[in-house]
Amino acid sequence: MAETKVKEAQMEKTLIDHLTKDANQWRLREDLKTIPQLWANFFQILEDNNRDQLHDVPLTQNEKETIRTQITKPNFYQAAKFLAGANRQVRHHLKRDDSSLPDADLLILDNTNIAGGTSVYEVVHQVEVNKSSLSRLDQDRRFDVTLLINGLPLIHIELKTPNFPFMDAFRQIQKYIDEDKFGDIYNFVEMFVVTNGTNTQYIAAGQNLRPNFLISWIDHDRQQVNNYLDFAHEVLSIPMAHHMIADYTVLDDNAQRIILLRPYQIQAIQAIFKESRKRKSGFIWHATGSGKTLTSYKVARNLLQIPSIDKTIFLIDRKDLDMQTVTAFQTYANNDTIDVDETANSFELTKQLGDGNRNVIVTTRQKLQTIFKRMENSPEIAKKYEKLKDLRLAFIVDECHRAVTPAQKRELDRFFNRQPLWYGFTGTPIFAENARSENGQDARTTEQLYGPILHKYTIEDAIHDKKVLGFKIDNEGNSNQTDNDQIYLADAHMKAVVKQVLALAYRKQGLSNGRRYSALFSTSSIKQAQKYYHLFKEAIVHGEVPNRIQKVAPDFPRIAITYSISQNEEESIANQAEMKQALDDYNKMFNTHFSMSELGSYNRNVNDRLACKNKIYQTRDQQLDIVIVVDRLLTGFDAPKLSTLYLDRPPMNAQNLIQAFSRTNRIYDDGKKWGQIVTFQYPDQYSEAIDNALTLYANGGSDGVLAPDWNTSRQRYVQARKKLDKYVNNSQILDTIIDAPKKDQKEFIKAFQKYDQALAAIKTYDELDKQDKLPVSEQININDISPEIESTLEGVYQNVIDALKADNKSEEDPVDLDIDEDYELESIHIKEVDERYIMSLIQDYISTANQQVSESQKSEDQNETTQVVDYIDQYAKTNESRANQIRSIWQDVQDNPQKYMDQKVEDVLANSIKQKNEKILGDLADDFGLDFDNLNYVVNNFKPDEANPKGMGDLVSKRYFDRYKENHPDSKWKNWLSWKTEVREKVKVIYNTKIKPLESED
Repeated sequence: MAETKVKEAQMEKTLIDHLTKDANQWRLREDLKTIPQLWANFFQILEDNNRDQLHDVPLTQNEKETIRTQITKPNFYQAAKFLAGANRQVRHHLKRDDSSLPDADLLILDNTNIAGGTSVYEVVHQVEVNKSSLSRLDQDRRFDVTLLINGLPLIHIELKTPNFPFMDAFRQIQKYIDEDKFGDIYNFVEMFVVTNGTNTQYIAAGQNLRPNFLISWIDHDRQQVNNYLDFAHEVLSIPMAHHMIADYTVLDDNAQRIILLRPYQIQAIQAIFKESRKRKSGFIWHATGSGKTLTSYKVARNLLQIPSIDKTIFLIDRKDLDMQTVTAFQTYANNDTIDVDETANSFELTKQLGDGNRNVIVTTRQKLQTIFKRMENSPEIAKKYEKLKDLRLAFIVDECHRAVTPAQKRELDRFFNRQPLWYGFTGTPIFAENARSENGQDARTTEQLYGPILHKYTIEDAIHDKKVLGFKIDNEGNSNQTDNDQIYLADAHMKAVVKQVLALAYRKQGLSNGRRYSALFSTSSIKQAQKYYHLFKEAIVHGEVPNRIQKVAPDFPRIAITYSISQNEEESIANQAEMKQALDDYNKMFNTHFSMSELGSYNRNVNDRLACKNKIYQTRDQQLDIVIVVDRLLTGFDAPKLSTLYLDRPPMNAQNLIQAFSRTNRIYDDGKKWGQIVTFQYPDQYSEAIDNALTLYANGGSDGVLAPDWNTSRQRYVQARKKLDKYVNNSQILDTIIDAPKKDQKEFIKAFQKYDQALAAIKTYDELDKQDKLPVSEQININDISPEIESTLEGVYQNVIDALKADNKSEEDPVDLDIDEDYELESIHIKEVDERYIMSLIQDYISTANQQVSESQKSEDQNETTQVVDYIDQYAKTNESRANQIRSIWQDVQDNPQKYMDQKVEDVLANSIKQKNEKILGDLADDFGLDFDNLNYVVNNFKPDEANPKGMGDLVSKRYFDRYKENHPDSKWKNWLSWKTEVREKVKVIYNTKIKPLESED
């Protein structure tokens, strides 16, 4: 290890030399090695930058302590909120100890003067972080390299030598976070950089870091920057490092996390910034799903740095108010000076436009047009609002073709005396190949409407960067059918489609792998959508859902329908009657109360259930499986758990096709491999339309965008299986691999990982269900390894990879193991039995327990009884605590089924768990003298990664400790601090070990 430390020290020195070598770069501070020294340095800079405010009277020790206490936050996110400041400046108001001195408005960080003014840039290394007061089993740590701006540590770099995986640096940071090392002044860190010299990535600071949030830097030539010195040059130099914190960081108020923009988002912002200074417009082509709304938000905010722009207007279409754009914008803007306009009329907008403030307004083009018409119709109003015409505006348009037509843009341009700047964002630009129909002088392409393309990030780029998934497309229509639309409206076709959707869902919607993803089913008309809704309901009632789906998801599918209803349509009355019935079904399914007057709220609720972003909709019983639509939700809708798009309609144009496809390919979990597309009409036309769309929007072709065909994936599986058979067919080799040479162990690890990957991929193909229809050469059997052998393989794999990593870390000079140490199994050890299925079997047993049954039925019931026990045993492998509760109920049900005749088993389980939790929390409350209701509130809202859980402050307030001491004078806790610390630790332990394991995994 000594040699490794020497190598790390040399890397550290080389990095610091690189950061400090030129003018206007970081200044090395070798004298700062402890937290108190960092604070002393911070206060020295604070005094130097605020001499006028302090009237040349230095801060007293008490004032410093007051400032330190007030600006220090409990976690990274809260610290970042403080550093968001106002108008790009972070200030702190101080009342002086000397009352004869005026209050001081202290400037802490000035993001209006990057690389100049009051900004001080310093680098420190090997800062000693002392033992945590919260843990007895702890040791001192020394941090590698930290970058300070005005004395605050904002960027931290963790280094490993090239013979270690860079993920070791990532794990090191997470370990420090878990040990509470990143507290105190280090909670101001907003960006972590991890590197082993040859692989360098960055990630936003957070209490619980996730590897899939790591970001590689990509330069302007689309080349990945891996070398740590090249990364330092591109990202950590001044002014770029300061811009990363000030301009390319976003706070997600909903998720309570810091977001660092990715390189392509930053480059798009830089491109717009550059053109705006020249008073030129343009558009950004970023693939759907790559974070356009987030990018456009930062563009809108950052453009206000340009003095020649009075306001930026984030322009959306009226229907987007019901979608996710405004919600996302509000989430980002909660800690910023942005006014999100959701007023019911245009009068408020008029005030906002004329208030003289330099800010961002989010509004609709319809409200702007209302203002124009009001001015046209009233000379008095026109005179009053005349100054609005002189505004110098920049319009930011998300989904730019849906929000503004050429004629509407022309109208907006004509109103203002100075030509506004326009920056459109789209995932599907309109080119000459798919230009709009000719209409006089109207723009026909995106470039004609907005100006030249300023930055491009295609579907292929996004898939390569693992920002979105590729597509798996199945054209299921009969190629022998004619081009007669009536064939596709016939009952025979539609019933066949329903049957096929229910069969395909097993693999398309993840049920085969223990998952349950959602789907959209799109038709060509409202009438057709309504008919499909009834056909799906009939199929469910008549028991046409395949048994293998019922086994893992007894309540599949939960279906809803959504479409627009116009009061002026001839069919409006019929459509309203149909929708009323659909609302009644929906209300019964989810215990909601939507009426026809609340269709907007219903639509938003459907959106939320599909999006699964709110905690309330993250359990399976609150989610939808299939939503039938015409055009709603096919653009601008983000639902990562949505995996499949079923299309029973003719092909759309290229941009609408890609937009619709892109609803399915958001990354969700490792079981979701592709965005699944299934078409049921015109297979030849669809094939041609899809090829044309991908040629247009994926850098000229489908390579890397579409899933491999069946034969390609089958061959990969066959090859992976052949390598694994060496161990499957020879138990002696498998039994001795743990003691084999490292070369043989690594060979086994690679073979097992390749097999697991290939198995996970092959399980997504419907050809597995059509083996008898395929040529023998294309058939495959993926179930010929017994569960026992598979379990043995997994156990040996875990033992071997753990041993390899442990041995390598204990060696004097570790080497690259040449295996994926962080690989997570995708197909092995997947929960195959859904808890809800077990509960349905128990419910069926209760229903038939007291009925007169035949001998054959009794035999069948006995088999089912054995089956329930087997399923509970299987479920216990993934959730032992919850399985034991179900086992206890099952035993009682068999002893006394009559007791449960009028009860739902799910309610019995919920009450059983509730009673158990109340006993656990009651004992804890008694042990520490806590208020039970307060404790219950804390646990119900508990998040393990939060430094200050909701309600904790009240739970451990001093009045409860005083009451406890009064009743327990001989207690071992002599002071409030030790009692409070122990309570916090106990709550966390009990939540993680007793409460959380009993929660449903859905």
